[in-house]
Amino acid sequence: MSFNKIRLLDTQDKIYFQDGIREFYHTIERDKSIQVDRKTVSNKRLKSYLVRKLILIPSLFKLKLRLMDNKMINFSALISGDFGALIPYAFFSRQNFIYMHDVWPRFQYWIFPLLDLFNVKYVFFSAKQVWMDHIRKYPASRCKSMWLPEGIDADEYTSKPPHQKKIDVLEFGRRYESYHLLIKDELATQGKQHIFKRNGATMLFQHKTDLIAALSDAKIVICVPSDVTHPERAEYISSMTLRYLQAMASKCLIVGITPFDMHELFTYQAIIEIDMNNAAKQLLEILENYDTYLPLIEKNYLEVRKNHQWLNRWEIIKQKIIEV
Repeated sequence: MSFNKIRLLDTQDKIYFQDGIREFYHTIERDKSIQVDRKTVSNKRLKSYLVRKLILIPSLFKLKLRLMDNKMINFSALISGDFGALIPYAFFSRQNFIYMHDVWPRFQYWIFPLLDLFNVKYVFFSAKQVWMDHIRKYPASRCKSMWLPEGIDADEYTSKPPHQKKIDVLEFGRRYESYHLLIKDELATQGKQHIFKRNGATMLFQHKTDLIAALSDAKIVICVPSDVTHPERAEYISSMTLRYLQAMASKCLIVGITPFDMHELFTYQAIIEIDMNNAAKQLLEILENYDTYLPLIEKNYLEVRKNHQWLNRWEIIKQKIIEV
């Protein structure tokens, strides 16, 4: 199926964790080969609440709520089971495609069947383990699926030369609390510039521009997957998130834990694994010998620009739309 027009369903949420989705949408809009009709979805929160109530009526999962087929290709990037973003558009077309983050195991029993209810033809899961779950747990699904990792628009990010970087260690996003407590005091004692969210603060950076500036100024960024920082939520799902890519695109050295997905995405050891037995000492030694890590930093930067931008992901999605 060839196509030259797509409807992009946009919730326009301002919350910080949608930075990646906004970058993704901007990438799609820059595609000159197709016409992009961007629609803002209204009353999404109410609709999402009502959708979640559908789990109380399992018989609905077998329905095909299709009022007509206007043959419009609809695309939306969703956080978990936020199907409200598809209403009403998904019920008027058989050409619905979604990219989905954060499909945690405890939600899968209703998210997977609802893909069929909402006439989703193809779903792209950001985590490989979620895609594996979809194949294993719901083999009869009419919705096709594949694993497609998160991406980035590397041009959105900047970097300073190593000798101009003023932040020694940056912790942002989800924090690995037990690790944080091991490094905080010693870094302060040694006079290192350690940036992290203080107790009582809502978030570390209020605006994306603040985050970009901090990343540009940071030598080391701590990145740990959600199954380690928040196992009660993620359980066994361990995926490469936007934060890893943001750090690499900003030419920061990542110290952390390699997610399950990254072992396949990178053919080399892209990050420095945390040494919990010598947490603070490890960071101090890295900072003392920072120049020795510059080749790895540059390799990660080039790898991200070549293979892990939203443009790479969008080309795959376009091909799947054509194939089905």
